[in-house]
Amino acid sequence: MVLYTFISLLAISIVILAFQVSGREDCSQASIRLSSQQNAGKHTAFTTGEVITFKAENAGKNHPDISWDFGDSTEQAQGLQVYHAFSKAGSYMVTLQNGKCSWHQEIIVLNATPDNAPPPASDQFPLIEGPSEVLAGRAAVFSNNSNASKWEWRLLQNGAETHFGKTVTYTFATPGERILTLIVDGDTSKMVTKHIQVFPAQAAPRNERFEPMPFPVEEKPDENAAAVPAAPEKPKTPAISDDEFKYMLTQVIDKQKSANDFSPFLCENLNARVLLNDKDTDAFAHFCSRIRGKKRFKIELVNLIKDQNGCVKEIRVRYDKKFLGIF
Repeated sequence: MVLYTFISLLAISIVILAFQVSGREDCSQASIRLSSQQNAGKHTAFTTGEVITFKAENAGKNHPDISWDFGDSTEQAQGLQVYHAFSKAGSYMVTLQNGKCSWHQEIIVLNATPDNAPPPASDQFPLIEGPSEVLAGRAAVFSNNSNASKWEWRLLQNGAETHFGKTVTYTFATPGERILTLIVDGDTSKMVTKHIQVFPAQAAPRNERFEPMPFPVEEKPDENAAAVPAAPEKPKTPAISDDEFKYMLTQVIDKQKSANDFSPFLCENLNARVLLNDKDTDAFAHFCSRIRGKKRFKIELVNLIKDQNGCVKEIRVRYDKKFLGIF
């Protein structure tokens, strides 16, 4: 009887164990694969507005139960492959849920591509044209002259409205930094941004006494004095800002302009000194020949040094050190 009882208990234990093993889900085989148009392969760092493809690999047979939580307070998505774009920079924990199994993947989201960054060789990004520095209370116009059919302008701030059209006008009431975004033809993967610094408006000084200008006294010409020929007027140097000069240099990179187009601003001195990253120097004409057609050369800042006549005598250029191919 003892032997029969032992064999019966052993059989019952084997049946219960087999039932538990058959009902257990294998959660060790699945993985999360990430990709986007800009980043292919195993990457976990992306930019704001970039459309990311999330794909569940080896997730089992419960496909209808698969759900994705992106960790940014947006609605969950269902399916083996879903798409999502993060609107703010930061670190997000993405959770894949399939039945009783769950997997996690950390995503790093960085700020979008800097203002007017040169596009990759195989892609074309829109360009925001307009000032980078404005005064509060004064209207500023921004435009895009691409062949797109739809433009969406929006400031990165709470409650900002979306504007449409090739141009948009903003009047900023208070000083500070603003970030303007542009999406053309609804392609969020090619969204570009422009940082705008708003300075306080210069208020008129108070309690100033008004001093009327005295009437000019007519001087009688001296009949005995010899006539002095008037000195010829010097040609005026056209004015150009740092941002305008920077934009023309990007046109040199795109093979739309050459060094000769800068002659009026350099007072015909094409050998003006160029200071690169406060370290290397070059002649301006030679510098233009080196950057011409270099699509990946990225200019971050241009600072012009002019003489008393307004002629540009030195150009300070700061560029991204990641692209050292031409230097």
